[in-house]
Amino acid sequence: MKRNHIYFSVALIALLCSCQQNTSNEAASNITTIIVSPEGERIDSLLTPYVKTLRSLTDNTAGLAIGITKGNRIIYARTFGYENIAEKTEADFNTLFHIASVSKPFTAAAIVKLIQQKKLNLEDKIVDHIPEFKMKGEAYKHITIQHILNHTSGIPRHVSENNWLNPKPLEANLDFVKDFELDFEPGSQFNYSNSAFDILGIVISRASGLSYADYVTTHILKPAGMTQSTFIKPKNTLPPHWAVPYSYGLETQEWTPFPHAENYLPSSGLQTTLLDMCQWGMLHANQGSLNGKHVIENSYFKLLTTPTYETPWGNTIGLSWFLQSYLERPIIMHTGSDTGFEAIMYIYPNEDISIIVMANRDFARTGRIINAASEIIYNQTPKTYQVSAKYKFAETYKAHGITRAITEWNELKKDTTDIYNVDDDAILTTGAILENGKQWKATKEILDYYTSLNDQSTYAWRLLGNANLNLKDTTAAIQCYQKTLDINPDYTKGKIALESLLKTKSTTQ
Repeated sequence: MKRNHIYFSVALIALLCSCQQNTSNEAASNITTIIVSPEGERIDSLLTPYVKTLRSLTDNTAGLAIGITKGNRIIYARTFGYENIAEKTEADFNTLFHIASVSKPFTAAAIVKLIQQKKLNLEDKIVDHIPEFKMKGEAYKHITIQHILNHTSGIPRHVSENNWLNPKPLEANLDFVKDFELDFEPGSQFNYSNSAFDILGIVISRASGLSYADYVTTHILKPAGMTQSTFIKPKNTLPPHWAVPYSYGLETQEWTPFPHAENYLPSSGLQTTLLDMCQWGMLHANQGSLNGKHVIENSYFKLLTTPTYETPWGNTIGLSWFLQSYLERPIIMHTGSDTGFEAIMYIYPNEDISIIVMANRDFARTGRIINAASEIIYNQTPKTYQVSAKYKFAETYKAHGITRAITEWNELKKDTTDIYNVDDDAILTTGAILENGKQWKATKEILDYYTSLNDQSTYAWRLLGNANLNLKDTTAAIQCYQKTLDINPDYTKGKIALESLLKTKSTTQ
């Protein structure tokens, strides 16, 4: 399918404004490029080939979207690859990417908007808005809204993992946390917590009288001109223009399940397009206003990027946003990843510049890409990069089999002069992705190799057990599941797998 590219000179800025407005809806169909001004052309001449080479080295044909704004305009926007590889549908300005934890700043913005509306305060205790919120011990009663927004609440990072297949309503998060104690006294330490943000979504709903998704959509997304962004996905189907999640085993392959559930919306549930995220970037460059309209009043908007706590790595955090620096320039940033998706955003507040990178494949190197964009913007040569040796391993495996692939891996370990980074855990990751794709023979061969490198991974032995089971070797499967319990007698997933297999075996004998 032929795609459209739009290039603008300085004389056509008015046309750009019209294009940006139009491309936030179906008029964006098939458009994959906007380049504005000599600065945009310079970025395109350096960044685009850099990205294409990196994608080639990492065997990546899935979608990628990069947007750069300055002041009130987009100066560079490009999409690459496919939103749906099987259907050969290229990513464009209509493609909706899952941005995982880059959703958190939208939750923070909703809180600040409610503060502006006099419905909340940062110092409010969570129990004051959710009386039935309970955890073990007494310390949870002291958790405030600000504690959650700067990740100092003490609520464990994940208390409701692996629920993509069995989505729950937002209020179910109260049931998930009630059997846990805090990791520490609220406000005393930093520990990134998805589960805390999901609780905060209930606060937003209670304070506003709307569902979390409706409040954020009505009071943040639509006023910001983010008209295609959504939290809503029909069950068991992927709507048109939604990017399919991909990972990399021996090639780019679809990952299931799609990472979406109502109870995770506040921490990681937004689906959005490149142009919508450019709107978000310009909103931050203008301190809460866009096109003369206040989405959040300036004095309140500043709360989002006012430092509230020091992170363990020596920077600070505001309200969800991490306040760091790159190239000796302050940045406001957040990253996001779920299997199948990556996203990262930088805002350079002193220069009114924002950069967004989104991908519908993990291992997409979005961090290196956004740093390269920064380096180019500030007239530095983009840094060179290493890529995982798993791509050479996969290439050799597909052409010559496991024995030659192992030889290739060992040779790459010895070579310190090439661009390949050799980490044995990449072999485990490869096996895990193949297991997800039900490629049982390859899973077995690769995890057999990995367990020879590391025989203490319960995860590896369990997945190897699954492969053996599906290859009809129940004896080997039992041995693998038993191995997980030899390593860790409390490993629940290994225990369940072993008990289920033994029960099935006994009923068939």
